[in-house]
Amino acid sequence: MDKKQREAQEARRRQEDIALQRGLLWVAGAVALEALLVLINRFYFHASLNPEANEVNIYLALHEIFPLLRMALPVAAVLGLLWMVWMLKQKKKYGLPLVVTIALAALAVCVHVIIKFETAGMSMLYWLVIAWAVLAMVFYIYQREFFLGASACGMSVLGLWFARYGVSGRMEGALISAAIVVVGAAALWMKKNDGTLPGKEPVQFLPPKTNYAVLLVTCLVSLAAVVVSMLAGDTVAYYLMFVMVAWLFALFVYYTVKLM
Repeated sequence: MDKKQREAQEARRRQEDIALQRGLLWVAGAVALEALLVLINRFYFHASLNPEANEVNIYLALHEIFPLLRMALPVAAVLGLLWMVWMLKQKKKYGLPLVVTIALAALAVCVHVIIKFETAGMSMLYWLVIAWAVLAMVFYIYQREFFLGASACGMSVLGLWFARYGVSGRMEGALISAAIVVVGAAALWMKKNDGTLPGKEPVQFLPPKTNYAVLLVTCLVSLAAVVVSMLAGDTVAYYLMFVMVAWLFALFVYYTVKLM
């Protein structure tokens, strides 16, 4: 092995180590959020009525704070997004605003679900945070194609969960459908532009020779599942959740075989 090959291998190892470290940081953030949810579940939904425990005051404080956070966090997330866009235009490092925006958006989602769907929403959030952590690891150490497909499938399962609540979950289902459309549109754009995302300096997100057929079909099926469930009702939504989980597993097998 010559010097150039050794240097290339060392550079690749360093990149893999950096990617793993970043993925683990997101996992650590997910663990912290999971711990916060456990505390909220304990003191907001299962607070003791015993005066000596002083848990009623904690419940009342949370009950007052949550409506304020429900309004403030989405606004803060949008401001974080504008900050990130500004940093991109200035060609500066945008890692910090990206992390801040994602964290604020995650908290906004959690607060909204807790207020609107209460204990059922809390149970769902436990799984949602785990899914976020897994997606972060997929983004950094696995194939980006699978990341996009898994994101579409995951959002579809989440949209189906909301669809089970009928009219109450229609707004959330519509927003998730729009997010799936964005993923599909991004895939179509990258198909036409050899895997690059737009910007002053195009970002090579996917390899130039990527096969987009599976990804685009996944986005279409994910969107169709949410739309059909919103029209057909909670029973159809319930069974379609299992279908989409099976589809996600099939995607994992497909992309894993491609690596071999």
